[in-house]
Amino acid sequence: MKVPAQPTVSVVLPVYNAMPYLRLTLRSIEQQTVGLDALEVVAVNDGSTDGSGEVLDEWAARHPGRVKVVHQEASGGPSRPRNVGLDHATGRYVFFVDGDDCLGPEALERLVAMAERNGSDTVLAKLVGVGRRVPKQVFAKNVDRADLSKGDVYYTLMPFKLFRREIIEKHGLRFPEHMRISEDQHFVARAYLHSKVISIVGDYDCYYVVKRGDDGNITADGIEFGTALRQAAEMVELVKRMTSPGPLRDHLVGRHVNVEMIRRFDQRFLDADADERKLLVELARPHAREWIGPGVLARMPVHEKLIAHCLREGLVDELAAVLRWQLAGRPGKALVRDGRVYATPPYPPADSPAYPELCDITGQTLGASPRRRVDRLAWRGTVLELAGYAYLDQVDTDDLVTEVVLRHTDSGREIAVTAEQTPSPHLTVSRGKETYDYGRACFRASVDLARVDADGPLPKGDWQLSLRCTAHGLTARGALGNALGGKVTKRADEHAVTLPGTSKRPHTVRVGPSDGELVLRLRPAHSAVSAYAVSFGWKAARAVRARVNWR
Repeated sequence: MKVPAQPTVSVVLPVYNAMPYLRLTLRSIEQQTVGLDALEVVAVNDGSTDGSGEVLDEWAARHPGRVKVVHQEASGGPSRPRNVGLDHATGRYVFFVDGDDCLGPEALERLVAMAERNGSDTVLAKLVGVGRRVPKQVFAKNVDRADLSKGDVYYTLMPFKLFRREIIEKHGLRFPEHMRISEDQHFVARAYLHSKVISIVGDYDCYYVVKRGDDGNITADGIEFGTALRQAAEMVELVKRMTSPGPLRDHLVGRHVNVEMIRRFDQRFLDADADERKLLVELARPHAREWIGPGVLARMPVHEKLIAHCLREGLVDELAAVLRWQLAGRPGKALVRDGRVYATPPYPPADSPAYPELCDITGQTLGASPRRRVDRLAWRGTVLELAGYAYLDQVDTDDLVTEVVLRHTDSGREIAVTAEQTPSPHLTVSRGKETYDYGRACFRASVDLARVDADGPLPKGDWQLSLRCTAHGLTARGALGNALGGKVTKRADEHAVTLPGTSKRPHTVRVGPSDGELVLRLRPAHSAVSAYAVSFGWKAARAVRARVNWR
């Protein structure tokens, strides 16, 4: 076999007592559709005592020139073997595979194609957990150019990604060998921050992360909280060195605050005795005060803000009360005050200075609003009739006003029609432990195309229909394309109308969903026959024309 001057991908394979999983790992590498002639495999046996080293030697003998095996004394973690693998790698790209995991057959081919198409320096490979949890949301779709300052990219700091080796060598990227865990975070974070383009392959199961039956993976053993915080502190310092103050830094630091600190305060904290609770809060407090600035705090949901505040202030009993409230489903109805919406946790009290900053959920509430559905969509002459319900999430409906808004897609001009609110005693909604009664959420609206525009006819064109709800000084608006009830036809049938001021020329109008919007399309008809044919059929339209003198 002729060996190319430079392999496309160097697969770095650290191995420590990986039997019997190792054989499946090697088979998955052999089956890569990119072809073995495009690969080099650098396998580093880190002092295995279960025969893994012998299996690697046998496998290398079957693939001369493609596989290099390095044997070394056990180092106690994956950092040293990965670094040794990088020292021997010569490919244009590097991909790390653990000795107990597997690749999907097309994984490397798809990852390389993504990198070549976009000039990517790092490409995230879709992960599949086998007996263990892995991130999912970040792999919802393929992304050519991901934004590190938003979303979940930085929440995936496992090393199972395709890296351009030029970036690794240019910036001297290696795994810190003093860290027992989080060593992959250090490497991947630096790779992310040095990458001009980060891409995601989300439409193919690239990498299977396997939970070993013997819990041989070092991260499965857990680590005590103080050590975890110290290692998280190294990551926060790394981020601060490599970024300037602003949204990117806040997002990255917020990830470490959330994963390494906030998430560790749960039922386990409530189960601990008083002395242990106090110790945990004391361990976290200095880090919370240093890491959680205004920008980081502003990005947190309300329960995380409350935990962060308690940690910064050293409030042990108050933290326990907040955790019980969170685990109980956040009982207590939202408080609406001065055009803002607030959660009602047991701490802090609503009259305290900290309450507005920590408990404001206005953005979350309006982001989920209006809750809406259209159950009737019908024509009566030139009138489009709509009926259904709409309300603001967690806001009473006693002063609710609902409007149907028509927006011209070309000019952006808007026309609003106020709906009639109707009693809806049947409409109750459970949220957490609370039940909300939206007694005036139902509405009826009549949009008369002959008079809707300042008592004149609706101009021709495409108009998007949405609902706008206002209550207690709050306003939210929502599209209707995905809010049509089950009894409302989703087919946009054409309807013929005659509008005043148009020389009685018939128009055709159709209303139907399009890309999440409900769109009304109004067009002048080519002729009376063509207009009424859409409503009555061509045969009936010709019969009408024979009896009527159309102008």
